[in-house]
Amino acid sequence: MIRFYTDHYFSIGHAHFVGGKPCQDYAASGVFGDSAFAIVSDGCSTGGKTDVGARVIALSTAEAIRRHFALNAGKDAINEEALLKINLWQKAVISGARNMLGLEAKDMLATSFYACVTPEGGCINLQGDGVVAIKDLRGNIYMSRIEWSDNMPFYPAYAESGLEGFIAAHGGDLKALKVKKEYVRRIRDGDELEAGHKELSLKERVGGISMFIDPVKLEHIEFIALFSDGITQVDGMDWKDAVREFLAFKNITGEFAKRRMIRGIKDAQESGKGPIDDIAYAVIRIGREENSEEDGHDSC
Repeated sequence: MIRFYTDHYFSIGHAHFVGGKPCQDYAASGVFGDSAFAIVSDGCSTGGKTDVGARVIALSTAEAIRRHFALNAGKDAINEEALLKINLWQKAVISGARNMLGLEAKDMLATSFYACVTPEGGCINLQGDGVVAIKDLRGNIYMSRIEWSDNMPFYPAYAESGLEGFIAAHGGDLKALKVKKEYVRRIRDGDELEAGHKELSLKERVGGISMFIDPVKLEHIEFIALFSDGITQVDGMDWKDAVREFLAFKNITGEFAKRRMIRGIKDAQESGKGPIDDIAYAVIRIGREENSEEDGHDSC
């Protein structure tokens, strides 16, 4: 029997710390009945109060996912229809929260990366820049980095007022290749088994990139992790090495992700500045009944 465990953490980057700016990344995660979710949000540095906006985006997305789980008793697979419903709820909750808090549109310019899973499968939805990583039971990691061109990622807040302005800002050509998806699969000893990249059109990816996980694939997964793009800006580290480092859990009890990231940042600061940009991640751990006893003892 599958059981889900979650944890998350976020930290201010070197550039924002020395510049006296707030941390504009946020993360959230949780277990709801037999289901689980993980969310990261990264506020745009040139927007408004996007440190607040990132929190509103993440918490609104969490509420939309919880509402979906509640209506479906958390037992249905997360398919395309379910994803559409979640994103509609997300849009409604974000709009309501923004209006109640008196925030402007520019305050809400923040990404939304989320994953939600049930024993019947799950979905990962990526709205903006960042990295998703899946670690299997053998320790192999599949990583995928999403990067929008011209430093103009898609933000869920754009859906509130319509997409015409966003499309126009990207040149108005829906066929233009505006999204780069870089992927790599690393086997346990660190070697790359396969790697490559794809160029995706604006038409294909307005609204986000979705990845679905069926129950068969879920059986072979141990961790699903979502990172803000701060993971690609750790001083002196390739982003793939940084992902691997932050998924090298020695203890999987309690706040396992928080401990791992704190330790990873400390190690990175010993040889450089650590994360230059703010950084956040949220992790879903997939446990099995036969391994239900938490077996970690070493501190990270």
